[in-house]
Amino acid sequence: MAARPTNVTLRSATPDDAAVIPRLEEACMRDYAVALWGEWRPSATADSLVVAGHEMVVITGQTVGCIAGEPRPEALLITKLYLAEEIRNRWIGAGLLRQKIELAASMNLPVRLRVLSTNPDALRFYLRMGFKILMRDAERVFVEYKAGSDT
Repeated sequence: MAARPTNVTLRSATPDDAAVIPRLEEACMRDYAVALWGEWRPSATADSLVVAGHEMVVITGQTVGCIAGEPRPEALLITKLYLAEEIRNRWIGAGLLRQKIELAASMNLPVRLRVLSTNPDALRFYLRMGFKILMRDAERVFVEYKAGSDT
């Protein structure tokens, strides 16, 4: 297992990141989307992406990922968690998710997100983090983490 980096920081996304986020999305999601839909359909382009709510993951000055969340009355929704391939499996995603879980707990909210059905590795990751499956459909698995429910 790779060493856990200690120099990971988050910064709010800026308009300049509107070009970076779609590239991260494609690098992380393209294969799963093609397996599911037979084609790549990005969620937004650099011209249409609203960066509010996005945070960029930075290691030693280099942007290597992003996380986006949206607080709603019923839950904190995590809409993106993308990490560059070279920094995966180093506890970074778990640390980022743990921060969002703590934020949601401070608001007395669960954390919810969805995973493409063609991405079993991501689903296993979230289940290891203590998320529970709420429901499934043909395309996605919807999961939730409630503070105090982890084992």
